[in-house]
Amino acid sequence: MSDPHPHSQALERPRTLTYAVYGMWLGGVLEIASLLSLFTLDTAELESTMISEIEGQPTYDSSTLDAQQLVDVLIPIIVVGGAVLALLSMGLWIWMAVMNGRGRNWARVTATVFGALALAGSLSSLGSAAGSAALGGPGVPGSPLSMVFAVVDPLLAITILVLLWLRPSSAYFAAVSAARQQQRHQQQGHQQQTGYYAG
Repeated sequence: MSDPHPHSQALERPRTLTYAVYGMWLGGVLEIASLLSLFTLDTAELESTMISEIEGQPTYDSSTLDAQQLVDVLIPIIVVGGAVLALLSMGLWIWMAVMNGRGRNWARVTATVFGALALAGSLSSLGSAAGSAALGGPGVPGSPLSMVFAVVDPLLAITILVLLWLRPSSAYFAAVSAARQQQRHQQQGHQQQTGYYAG
């Protein structure tokens, strides 16, 4: 069977892009580990922290809102929502790894946008946690593994983004794009020539 992407296979992919692709696959693996960490979450501690936070609000009125009942509803939503988000993120990592590996420039742009958003979110979460700890406030409990993810994820995102935009990677994306465009022109020319003879 012929290779559906001969233009990308014929070109030699630079190590910078290969390492970026490896990083994306690693990101997908980390999402699986993050998903598994949800099932080791200390929900009792999380429940206690959330109840304390709710009851500590100046506008809290126990006669109109039961903090325990509210938390009993919120915790399953947090766990299920986290699991769905982890699965979607894993799929995105894998998709980006495959398409960037094939030299698709739109995939590089897409990965950059999502990477920048994820990086901003990770840094914001780390900043909030650090600020809460500095002020002596209660933090949202999590497994030690989730704390590792909070540090590793932004570092991985930065590394991948840098590798994607280094000169060898950019040259490869440009070469693949030029090869694909040339192939389209050749196909169009062949179709026009076939149509001419058929007519």
